[in-house]
Amino acid sequence: MDSWTEPHWGSSALVVVDVQVDFVEGGAMPVDGTRAVVPALVRLVEAYRAAGLPVVHVVRLYDGDDVDLVRRESIAAGAQVVRPGTGGSQLLRELLPDGAGELDPALLLGGEAQELGPREVALWKPRWSAFHRTPLDELLRGWDVDTVVVAGCNFPNCPRATVIDASQRDLRVVVVGDAISQVTDEGLRRVGALGVVVGSTKEVVGAVAPVAPVVPEHDRAQAEAVLAYWERARLRARVGQLDVVTGKTVASAVPPPAWSFGDSPRLADELLALVLAGRKTATSSSLPEYEAGGEPLPRVGELSILLDGAGRPRALIRTTHVETVPFAQVTADFAAAEGEGDRSLQSWQEEHRRSFRRALGTERFDDATPVVCERFELLDPTWSLERTLTTP
Repeated sequence: MDSWTEPHWGSSALVVVDVQVDFVEGGAMPVDGTRAVVPALVRLVEAYRAAGLPVVHVVRLYDGDDVDLVRRESIAAGAQVVRPGTGGSQLLRELLPDGAGELDPALLLGGEAQELGPREVALWKPRWSAFHRTPLDELLRGWDVDTVVVAGCNFPNCPRATVIDASQRDLRVVVVGDAISQVTDEGLRRVGALGVVVGSTKEVVGAVAPVAPVVPEHDRAQAEAVLAYWERARLRARVGQLDVVTGKTVASAVPPPAWSFGDSPRLADELLALVLAGRKTATSSSLPEYEAGGEPLPRVGELSILLDGAGRPRALIRTTHVETVPFAQVTADFAAAEGEGDRSLQSWQEEHRRSFRRALGTERFDDATPVVCERFELLDPTWSLERTLTTP
């Protein structure tokens, strides 16, 4: 192990491969030794959750002829192995976070990630490697992961293929030798020759334990809600690391800034409703407000999570244009994009004069006051958002 292969535990993700009911002793296609490594797998997933690090459960679903050649004949003949929607296709309950539901075969077979918990997802892989025809690489890059920790079922097949593909993508790779079934000394020696680090469950758990989860400047309940929403919205909007700017740190593992419109809960809800309806695609603040708060100006490409009046995350937006102009030079087109009132420039000026005077004081505001005009696009408007605006 050298500086190029040494694991970076704070930017690592745990990838658990094929730990499904049918592949454990007593299932339709059991892999010897898989039940014996389940306690180690439980320790690993619990350690990664406690550290706030990503966990990816990669699964098989045999449906139609999109199956490995070696198994295609038996599946075509009706073999009932990890068939979509069956009990045998499910992940072992011991490995799932509290509240996680069953696998959604339609979603998974469609190539989407299924959220199981904060920063924890399931993916379907159609062949041996967890990277083959899956969004795994995109997810890892989006989480700013550079180290993959592999555990699970049947090392010579899917875990080994996953390890090789991870190495080919210049990811640092760790194999947890006592948390994968069908491991041999020779198999570990061969992957070790690729620069893969072989460790034990005790070593990995000890390494990630000091990693503190990121807690934004919200109360804990709101922080958890924001993080959970960010993980769902990021997947739905297909936001990847390379096209995300979330402030000083470019890291999809950290939620973007979360804030609400206006200066009251009522106004926050009203303006959010305009965004969700597609009517509001711009917002503005006076430059002195940014300066007084020591806040950086918005930047093109920056993401934000919009909160409702109760502080709940409701939408994900991305800034598309920013300019600073005197109040008197704000255009009618921009006023219409703000979507408020009758969308006229006159209405915009009347409302914002009142708003800016409340914030700055009458003596600090006039028609020459610089206004930061920001346009944005809505990335994640889920069908239920407007219905839930008033739901506790």
